[in-house]
Amino acid sequence: MMTSPRMPSGLIKDGRGQRLWRELTEKYSFSPAELRLLETAAYTADRISKERRAIGGQLTTKGSQGQIVAHPLLPQLRADEAHLMNLLAKLDLPDDEPARNEDGDRSARMRDVAQSRWHKAYGEA
Repeated sequence: MMTSPRMPSGLIKDGRGQRLWRELTEKYSFSPAELRLLETAAYTADRISKERRAIGGQLTTKGSQGQIVAHPLLPQLRADEAHLMNLLAKLDLPDDEPARNEDGDRSARMRDVAQSRWHKAYGEA
């Protein structure tokens, strides 16, 4: 039986970061370098959750002159989501599902894999 690596401290209790760490370390073995990537991904997943809660349903807010502007956390949320996707892609996890694209286009298959993992792990419930 494989023992899971120790979960990083500071993750939100029962949050998305802990869930990501637990699900992946129970299923796969990682090198020390990959564990550092996974740790960063787990903290990033928690940060995304916090940003989404802070934004709530408010995609816009009033600016300093009373004008309607995009919520100030939206750019950070987008950046963190892209960062998480890049970290997960660097882990190069095997795909549990057969590739949907049969024409051999590797980038399309990898995009499908990344999107599938994201939605499985972080889809809104």
